[in-house]
Amino acid sequence: MGAGPRLVPTSAFRGCAPIMTANTAVRPASSRPAGPKGESDLARRAGIRGKEFLRKGQATAAREQFLKAVRAEPRQQLYWLLLAQCEHKLGQPEQAIQHLGRAWQLQQSDAEVCLLLADFLLEAHRNSEALVVLDGLQADVARSGKWYLAKAKAQLALLDFDGTVRSCSEALTRAGQDPILKKQALQGMGHGLMKFGGHAEAAWCYRMLLDDNPLDFGAALCAAHASSWACDWAGLAEDFERLRLCIAHVETTRQRPVTGKSPFPLITLTDDPVILKWAAGLTYQEHCAGMQPVRQRSGQKVPRPDGKLRIGLMSSDFHVHATSILMAEFLEGIDTGQFALYFYSGGPDDHSALRARVQRTAACWIETGDLSSVQLAERIRADQIGLLLDLKGYTLGSRMDVLAYRPAPIQIAWLGFPGTAGAPSLDYFIGDPVTTPMDAQPHFTECIAQMPHCYQPNDSTRARPAPVTRAQCGLPEDATFVFASFNMAYKIVPEVFAAWCHILEATPGSVLWLLVQQEPTRERLRAAAVQHGLDPDRLVFAPFLSGDLHRSRLPLADLCLDTFPCGGHTTASDALWAGVPVLALMGQSFASRVAGSLLHALDLPDLACTDIDQYIQRAIALAQEPARFQALKARLELGRTQSTLFDGRRFARDFEQLLLRMVARQDAGLPPAPLAAAPGCA
Repeated sequence: MGAGPRLVPTSAFRGCAPIMTANTAVRPASSRPAGPKGESDLARRAGIRGKEFLRKGQATAAREQFLKAVRAEPRQQLYWLLLAQCEHKLGQPEQAIQHLGRAWQLQQSDAEVCLLLADFLLEAHRNSEALVVLDGLQADVARSGKWYLAKAKAQLALLDFDGTVRSCSEALTRAGQDPILKKQALQGMGHGLMKFGGHAEAAWCYRMLLDDNPLDFGAALCAAHASSWACDWAGLAEDFERLRLCIAHVETTRQRPVTGKSPFPLITLTDDPVILKWAAGLTYQEHCAGMQPVRQRSGQKVPRPDGKLRIGLMSSDFHVHATSILMAEFLEGIDTGQFALYFYSGGPDDHSALRARVQRTAACWIETGDLSSVQLAERIRADQIGLLLDLKGYTLGSRMDVLAYRPAPIQIAWLGFPGTAGAPSLDYFIGDPVTTPMDAQPHFTECIAQMPHCYQPNDSTRARPAPVTRAQCGLPEDATFVFASFNMAYKIVPEVFAAWCHILEATPGSVLWLLVQQEPTRERLRAAAVQHGLDPDRLVFAPFLSGDLHRSRLPLADLCLDTFPCGGHTTASDALWAGVPVLALMGQSFASRVAGSLLHALDLPDLACTDIDQYIQRAIALAQEPARFQALKARLELGRTQSTLFDGRRFARDFEQLLLRMVARQDAGLPPAPLAAAPGCA
């Protein structure tokens, strides 16, 4: 796509979670009454001594005094609050929550205690309990903007997006001149709107944030991402320019920008690896803000309890999700005589057959939703995990801060985030010779570790349902050729859409089948087609369907056209498994090279294009030359059944060998180093 840094408008919101910072400081003792009348002398003296110890920073001594006070006067709220303050200072969040709970039970009309307890529960990821506490505030007590913001954070974590928007709206009306409250309310509202399809409206929330602070890099990214979801390319052009100015201002002034919780949207705006690494590093610093990360990696040998290496897998996607769909057969193929799988699961239990299948491979399964980052790191360390795989990166449900505590001697990024995390706490990034060629090492803070064929596992037992008919899917019976793109709308950029229109114009009777759910977005795409001189009826829109239903319609497509700069990942392997060729456009970034990697593994490298003109001409040729196209389909079917790509158990063997190479370096006292694909495995 040409050399040098560039931004290509498109973006993704998936990991761009709003920043709602909990109020974690207990009110100072001076803000509460000195002590009620009738209080015992013992409690009063202990309280005075405890406050003096607190003033001197001696939290342990203060805690002993406040324990005496609550034993003497268990119905005095103040001492429970002070005791909670000590526990919080001493890094004991569970005890702090227990003591705040006692204070709250004593007076459920106290809005400050209610909010403080909810904030502590939210910090501990106990979101349902936080919501119960907030709703327990007596009805006649006024709710503040911060109360509504805390409620929005709980609702967001519990996937109640309509409630998130309503609570953030209430918080915004009460923000007044409080810039922090206004910012957090706008962020939460934007995220909630995004989740139920109000993409264009969400973009305005982020633009308002950027109006207040032009250095808000996270808001600039999220605005562009929201516009991309809406296919609002006029708005995207404006958002893109503001993003460019934000980056230029940061580079010129060397001021630290305000970042978001994920750089993922940038991956769909550009394939420039320099910009992507820069943004990832900023995001990691934000994830670790207020922490004391472990700077020095451990030189210890990798532990082998019971003679086995323990592999930790940390994710919130162990349910019906692309990660689990891809991994299931690979997990079943792991050699349990040599390795033990420990799952650290932070996501919901959907009671699905897929989740049960994943769970059956576990030597140990730990639910992490209620564990703080410190607690989770301590648990991983206590479990003697030798190799910790982070399967999330900066996507929704990320626990990147846990990695900063270095709970395992070898820490690895794989599968969940398509690019460098910019995190010194990660030792390796698992890719392959196509997605992460060795000359890409300067663009990764992790050491590149290459799988011999493709970094992506797949499942040979994945269903191939009986195909449905064109009529059932709204496709015209007389279409001469069906082009398709089942990537999400945020991955469609104006330049690639223009290329698609060119392809359709050159292939009369063909149609383009797109996975777009929202009617306003469909209308924008129809209008864009008209601007390119194309009949909008040649765009056919597909709804979202469950996995098996989606796979049953895939064979109706003749050729899938991949997006750029963020192409299809699971989407591409689904199409290839269904026997549908994918035409890819590869750039410099990992996210732009995944489909290319899949195609190389299937011995179809001619479908991986390196510039847009080649992409256009190859698509036209395949549609116009039936014999050539049928030969391609036959090659795909041969590769689908005989290549390594869809062999999850073979993948497991190669994966184990790669991990053992990492372990060998660690045990020899050597630091991590780039690991090229082992020649014997290729």
